[in-house]
Order: sequence, then C-alpha cells, then structure tokens
Amino acid sequence: MKIEKLDAFSDARLAPYQNLRDRTLRGESLFIAEGDLVVERLLKSRYQTESVLVSDRALERVSPILERYLPEEVPVYTVPFEGMEALLGFPFHQGVMAIGKREDVWKLSDLMPIESPEKQRNPRRRIIAVLPDITKPDNVGVVFRNCAALGADGILLGPQACDPLSRRGLRVSMGGVFQLPWVKTEDLERDLDLLRREFGYVCCGTVLSETAEELKNVRWGERILLCFGNEYDGLKPETLAHCDLQVTIPMACGVDSLNLGVSSGIFLYEAGFQE
Repeated sequence: MKIEKLDAFSDARLAPYQNLRDRTLRGESLFIAEGDLVVERLLKSRYQTESVLVSDRALERVSPILERYLPEEVPVYTVPFEGMEALLGFPFHQGVMAIGKREDVWKLSDLMPIESPEKQRNPRRRIIAVLPDITKPDNVGVVFRNCAALGADGILLGPQACDPLSRRGLRVSMGGVFQLPWVKTEDLERDLDLLRREFGYVCCGTVLSETAEELKNVRWGERILLCFGNEYDGLKPETLAHCDLQVTIPMACGVDSLNLGVSSGIFLYEAGFQE
C-alpha cells in the first residue's frame, strides 16, 4: 500500500478534496465516496479509484480494507485530523474518503435477462427499478439502497433523474450505487419498450389511484420493471403510457401518501419475495 503523509493542505495532490461543501462536481470527471463502508464498496466495484484520503486518526482502522482491496498503484494520502475541516469545507468525522473516476461502467444490455436464472440477485424473478425523473439525491440514494438490499437486478434512470454518484446520493445509498448495474438512458420510453417487447418485461407503474390494482392482489411475473415517480408529481403520463399495469398501496383515511424510501421498499419486497 502506497501511503504518503501530507502536512501541507495546499499540496496539489489534495486539490480534488478541497472545498467540497461548495462544489457539486457536476461536469467533473470524478466523484467522492465518504466513509469506511462506501469506500470499501467503491474499491470492490467496477469503478476506478484515483486516490484515498485518510486522517491520521483513522489510518489504523481502515488499513485492513485498503490492504485487501486497494490496487497497488493507487496512492493513500494521510493528513492530520485537525485540518480536515479546513481542507474539505465541512466537519468530517468518518476519517476516510476516496476519489472515484466517473465513467459508464454499465450498459443497457446489463439490465437484460441472463441465461442462468440462478445467477440473478433474486432467484424468483428479475426486477429492474425505473426512476424516470427523481431529482433529489436523497431519494435516488435510498432507492438504490433498497434495491441493493431487496434483490433488485438493476436500475434504469431517465434523462432527468439526478446523479447517483453525487456525494449525497452515494452517502444515502451506503454504496448501493456500486452494488448493482444502473444505466442513465437518453430515451426512457424507447428503452422501456425495448425491454418489454424484446425481453418480456412487464412494466408496472407505482401510483396513487383508486382504479389501480392493489399491491396485495398483484401476481408478479418473472421479469418486472417497477417504475417510481417523484414525490410531488408521481409518474408522468408519457411514462404511464408505457406501463402494462398500475399498482397502488391503499392509504388509511387521512393519509395521502408514503415517502419514496418507504413505498419503494414495500413494492420491492412484495415483488421480490412473493412466491
């Protein structure tokens, strides 16, 4: 493991970590992973890691992870804990973060059925979550975390969906973004139709509607597209036009909806674990 101790926070090698609070990193060729678990999942993923930043207090704790998963050529910069807030622009107590290289590591074909069903994350059926236009990093992050935990096989993002590799999205997902295939499409309706027509996926829109099928009554097929709308507008008509089925969770009197994290977890569990 290549450890470089840096005492000067103005060192050019630390430039990617400077003033992160005020940087969105949009348009940049990198992203930031924060915390032991998220960094570990980055190191184990298809994404390339450019460097790791560790406070002197955390080095002993995270060394086993770095020794096991970090490529030999990737540098580890260790700095005094007391200066990390000034460097990053916000208080940071987790002690480790890493720079990842932003690249398209998955293709639409990675969301298509595979020949051996036993290699699927969910042996009962293949499930792809579809996020047409969810624009809040917290919401995207929590859906990724639910998908990773509940056996979904991938995620298809619409062109208006926010960046899953944002700092906030990665943090909320607990590295779930690194654990399963995801693709951001330029033409969502085209790709939904391709998956339906050529590969037999049934497209299910999750909605709030008294005319939709109640979740408890749905009999799930072997290949499912689960579409989730944003919390304000739900799914747009152009997306619903490509759905074969609309499914709803009935609400008790006086309650109009559940937040996306809760509702997506319920839908994914029901679709994934129903016999």
